[in-house]
Amino acid sequence: MIQDLMVCLQEAISYFICRKPWIPKHQSACLVNIPCQCPHPGKELQCEDCPYLEACFSSVKLHQK
Repeated sequence: MIQDLMVCLQEAISYFICRKPWIPKHQSACLVNIPCQCPHPGKELQCEDCPYLEACFSSVKLHQK
C-alpha cells in the first residue's frame, strides 16, 4: 500500500515538474533505486513480490509496442 502511494507520488511530482510522466525506456531503468529493498532483482524470491518492479516492467513493455 505504501509502495503504491510512493509510486503515485513520484508520478505526480514528475508530471507537475516535467509536465510528462516518468516512463522508463529500458528495463534496466527499473532496477535503479528500488523501493522494495531488493538487493538482487531476478535472483532472490523477495523481489518477485515487489509491486514497483512489476509495474515498472509492465510500463516498459507497453511503451515499446
